[in-house]
Amino acid sequence: MLSIKDLRKSYKDVAALKSLSFDLEPGKSVALLGPNGAGKSTAIKLMVTLLPPDGGSFEYQGRDLFKKPAEIRDLLGYVSQEMAMDKQMTGAEFMRFCAGLMHLDWKTHKERAHALLHQMGLEEAKSRLVGEYSGGMKRRLDLASALLNEPKILVLDEPTTGLDIEARERIWQLIRDFMKAGGSLILASHDFREVQELADDVLILQKGEVTAHGATEDLKRQLGDLIVKLKTHEFMNHATIQAVRPVFEPWGDAMTWKDDEEEVTLVYKGDEPMHRVQARIYETMNAAGQEIYALSVHKPELEDVYRLSVGGMQ
Repeated sequence: MLSIKDLRKSYKDVAALKSLSFDLEPGKSVALLGPNGAGKSTAIKLMVTLLPPDGGSFEYQGRDLFKKPAEIRDLLGYVSQEMAMDKQMTGAEFMRFCAGLMHLDWKTHKERAHALLHQMGLEEAKSRLVGEYSGGMKRRLDLASALLNEPKILVLDEPTTGLDIEARERIWQLIRDFMKAGGSLILASHDFREVQELADDVLILQKGEVTAHGATEDLKRQLGDLIVKLKTHEFMNHATIQAVRPVFEPWGDAMTWKDDEEEVTLVYKGDEPMHRVQARIYETMNAAGQEIYALSVHKPELEDVYRLSVGGMQ
């Protein structure tokens, strides 16, 4: 069991990370989700010992590894947000270079390096210069190097930013394979789909503070049963949005109003099927003399949890 408790970091008077705590079991994953500046990358850099924490602990099998940073590094595989690769190295040379950085004996790890290149679909490209690789190939090479030391914990900071769908899904599958083999994943991302695909547990960060924490399905279930998006005009403002508010007051607690700057947003809680809720909305609006320009009703997604429970993206 890995346990992070009360992890904190400030830069002068700015609290980049106020208090981060979570537990992580083998074969499981946790995602840090939030906009740029939320504290995700700071948290990652603390966990991989690139920054010293102001407070908190990193416990693994009962040991506080912040007191022995070298032991944390032996457990970790790390893929940073920015790729740092020598374009004049071949893929195979890059793997050997990374083995040296990790103080691994090349003779005993050479076979594993070539196996990882094969697993990443880079076998035929291992003798080509890294500078000739596509973005997806570089990311797979980066991931291969992070797995070279057989880590117990894989730490990824925005691992698929800028990649096309095919490259992203291939990397996601490689990460799933790592977890199926018993590895634990810590992921920082602002990509809702990526978090949905990979994370068992989610911590939503904003301005250095955890504003929601739980399993993805639990967070969606706690939000409500249906999300309603409604427009009476193509371009709405505060006045036209607020004019709709009294229309739904008879619904009581079943329909909760959520502030939005561009459209009417409501959360429905109840057991009526989606088509019936949609029909009732039309009936309610018609009875109030309000026209509907656009209407959508859908089950809550992780993005809804973020936007409605925590706040808009910044």
